[in-house]
Amino acid sequence: MDDPIKYIDLSIKGLQDKLSTSLDIEVQEELSHILSIYRRLKSAFSLAKIQANKNKLEQIEAIVPNLELAICALQVNHNKVLARNIRRDAEYFIRRIENPFTAFIVNNFFKFLYSTETHTKVVLGLFLALPIHLLAPIVLAYILSTSNLYLKPLFKEQSTKPITSENVVEAQKPEVKAQIKLTEYEFYEASVLLVLSAMSGATGSVVSIMLRLDQYGNPRYKETLLPIFVGAFKPAIGAFLGIFVFALINSTLLPITISKDEDKPINRWLAFLAITFVVGFSERLANDVVSQAERIVPGRGASQEKNETSASQLSAPTEEDKQNDKN
Repeated sequence: MDDPIKYIDLSIKGLQDKLSTSLDIEVQEELSHILSIYRRLKSAFSLAKIQANKNKLEQIEAIVPNLELAICALQVNHNKVLARNIRRDAEYFIRRIENPFTAFIVNNFFKFLYSTETHTKVVLGLFLALPIHLLAPIVLAYILSTSNLYLKPLFKEQSTKPITSENVVEAQKPEVKAQIKLTEYEFYEASVLLVLSAMSGATGSVVSIMLRLDQYGNPRYKETLLPIFVGAFKPAIGAFLGIFVFALINSTLLPITISKDEDKPINRWLAFLAITFVVGFSERLANDVVSQAERIVPGRGASQEKNETSASQLSAPTEEDKQNDKN
């Protein structure tokens, strides 16, 4: 090939002549990538010619006909797979020419991105974020334990009086009950249940991921980083949902009450673990819980009605409105 730049210009001109027909979106995307590579090849060829680098010149001359073959595969047979693989190979090559130092890292990253299955990326994201998920409950427990120093005024003092019938009757009086504050045991129990609820919700999300790996085989996400982010952040979402459900149940906003059983107090703990696990496991149940909480929040109905009224005021006038305006 005497002049690759001239060959590229002729290829672009021939492509312009064939663009009169409508093309598929994926075909247009591939053609735009090839045109971008053409531009970069022209710059690389000019620079190699100035440097008198025969090795680079020969490599560029060898890659240009392959791109022409990719264009023909897209226009004639709509062979997107062949064109995509040729285009990627050209991208690997042009990166090595432009910057050999970063090309090794970038090329290997994209090779992993293109060749790895979607469910493998999900599992990889889960394991990459696993140290954070394991460290988060420890940090949360430490924060709750240290907050005890700032919550001391909220704790009621433990009574040193002997348990008698007079003391019990006195404790049941309304004016005495109103003065009762939080005990340290209740605070620590709530703190432990909160941490366990977060861990249970995260565990439910992990189990959900592992049981539904076959559902992550959508080819649209094969060449993106989205599956890795799904695997990394879904356990965190399950943990936050567990904390959210724990707060809703204890605040009595939901029609679910978990009473304390003095004989078997472990039953209350197991109930919270089971509920938060299911919420982290099932996205549908989590959406239902959030929707129900939204309906319970006071003021939402009034604000929604106000928004609907505003929207109706901004709507186009009807024929009856026009006649009333004329009158």
